[in-house]
Amino acid sequence: SILSATDPAAVAALLKEVGAPPRLKMHISGESMLNDGSAVVFYTVFSNIFLSELGIGLGETYSVGEGFALFFRMSLGGAAVGIAFGFGLVALLFHLNRRLDLEENVVQVATTATVAYLSFYTAEIVLGMSGVISVVLTGITASTFGEGMINSRNLMESFWHLLEHLLNT
Repeated sequence: SILSATDPAAVAALLKEVGAPPRLKMHISGESMLNDGSAVVFYTVFSNIFLSELGIGLGETYSVGEGFALFFRMSLGGAAVGIAFGFGLVALLFHLNRRLDLEENVVQVATTATVAYLSFYTAEIVLGMSGVISVVLTGITASTFGEGMINSRNLMESFWHLLEHLLNT
C-alpha cells in the first residue's frame, strides 16, 4: 500500500519538460488520486491487522473474506458518497448558473471547494469510508454533468490549478 502511490508532481514536471499536452497531466493527476485512495484503504486494512497482532489492544483481526469486504465497503462506499455529493454539486451549480452576475462566479468556485471538503469529511470521518475516492468521484461527477453550468470556466480552472499546485508543493 505504501509503494502503490505515484508522485504527480514529478510526473507533471517530466510531462512539461517533454512538451506533453496539459490534458495528459490532468489525467495522470486524477489517476494518482485514485491510486492514493486505494493505498489509504489498503493501509487501513493492513495497519488494523498489524496493530491487532501486536497485542496492545488496538486494531482488528480480519479473515480474508472480511478484509475484502472492508476494502470494497471503504472503496465502493466512498465512490457512492462521491457520486451523491457530485450530483448535489451539479444541482448547486445549476442554481448558481447566472452568467450576468459576476459575484456568482466566486460563489460557484467556493461551492466546489466546500462540497469537495464535505464529501471527504462525510465519507472519511462520518461513514468510515475512503474520503479520497469520494472527492475524486465528486469531481468526476460534477465535471461530467455540470461543466456547462459553470459561469467562468477560466476562474474555476485557475483556482483548482492553483490549489493543486499549493497542495502538491
